[in-house]
Amino acid sequence: MEKELNNKKKHKKKKEKKKWGIRDFINTANLIVLLTLVGCVYFFVAIIPHRVDGHSMAPTLADNDRLFVKKNAIPKRYSLIIFNPLNNSDMTYVKRVVGIPGDTIWFDNNTLYLNQTIENKGDRPEVNSYLAGKELPDSTLKIWVSEKIAKELYAFKEIPKNYYFVLGDNRNHSKDSRQLGLIQRNQIEGTVLGRYYPFSKMGLIE
Repeated sequence: MEKELNNKKKHKKKKEKKKWGIRDFINTANLIVLLTLVGCVYFFVAIIPHRVDGHSMAPTLADNDRLFVKKNAIPKRYSLIIFNPLNNSDMTYVKRVVGIPGDTIWFDNNTLYLNQTIENKGDRPEVNSYLAGKELPDSTLKIWVSEKIAKELYAFKEIPKNYYFVLGDNRNHSKDSRQLGLIQRNQIEGTVLGRYYPFSKMGLIE
């Protein structure tokens, strides 16, 4: 009798174990389905595709490259961003952020000096056409801009909040902040995450 009872207990434990195994499998499968759905929703809501048109970002990007762009992401220095030029929401540009809010700026005629390390705006050096590079503070960018943009920005001591200065990597074939001026935060569609085509160059982009 005792042996029979022990056998029944063992059989019951095996049955319960089997039952819990099936339940665990179902729960795991449901979790995977849920995470997949959340991932798909995130991808299609937060990520948009973009096709590169032109050579202004060579050699980083080539004509007809396909990109993944994270919508509404806050740009960082050197981020690649997608934005709409003012008064033309049907057109999009991809450029690199080189100046962010708070960076110090100053001018000599059409030459813009941009520096990320100067904290006291009064420490900006007096500049002229003969200023040697060695006399510029470290990390200073010297950028030619159009006369129109120079006039617009001349009175600024720093890049204002929610504004960015952008350049194409291929400077000789790029229309960017040198002609367009500072880019407003609400013009920016998002930041580039990576490239998905051509497949030979698929991956994240720095």
